[in-house]
Amino acid sequence: MARLTEEVGELAREVNHYYGEKPKKPSEQERTVEEELGDIIFVLSCFANSLDIDLSEAFHSSITKIESRDKHRWTRKD
Repeated sequence: MARLTEEVGELAREVNHYYGEKPKKPSEQERTVEEELGDIIFVLSCFANSLDIDLSEAFHSSITKIESRDKHRWTRKD
């Protein structure tokens, strides 16, 4: 959980640099939002693996719940 929290914090920092009001300092390493999202996916995958959780099944279950519970919540774009 600590590693996941660290990675989410790094993502928040990158989002703030690109879309917020806090630009990077010249001394800060260049990173991307995509790289931080990849790091989060990796940590989540490791976490799920350690708990013997199938992420495909977990994601499918979540999407099914969201599609049924929130089917009228979002505006269609077509």
